[in-house]
Amino acid sequence: IIMDLKTFNTTALDIMRRADHLTLTTVGADPYPHVRALFNLRNEKQFPTLAAYQADKGLAVFLGTNTSSVKVHDAGAHPWVTVYYALPGEICGLALSGTVAPDEEAAKALWINGWEMYYPLGVTDPDYTMLKMIPVRARGWKDAQPFDFKL
Repeated sequence: IIMDLKTFNTTALDIMRRADHLTLTTVGADPYPHVRALFNLRNEKQFPTLAAYQADKGLAVFLGTNTSSVKVHDAGAHPWVTVYYALPGEICGLALSGTVAPDEEAAKALWINGWEMYYPLGVTDPDYTMLKMIPVRARGWKDAQPFDFKL
């Protein structure tokens, strides 16, 4: 059975809402991909106050990070990234690929009180960045069913 696009969208959003974290892969100046785990800002249990802002954003991925980080540097030089979500107990995963760029509106909307421990100056801290990625390709596996979509 081949997954249709409507089923894919429902499945993808479900995985994004429930995954504990995500992994981000960027391309650096060296020949190796750079992979790291980040907060999954779509996880409804960990970040319930952020769900409303993201409700109408489709499969957009938001990544809060330090402006001074290697990932922001990598994305500035090579904006193509892949984000991977997994639900290991269900043996399913979702890889979304696209280009990433800073999003000031999302940085304000997705700010969480308490992040001052990472960004002492708060939401206006110059070292606080929210990256947004609009996926153009999705690959993964759910219920013994692989999928691969150009979005």
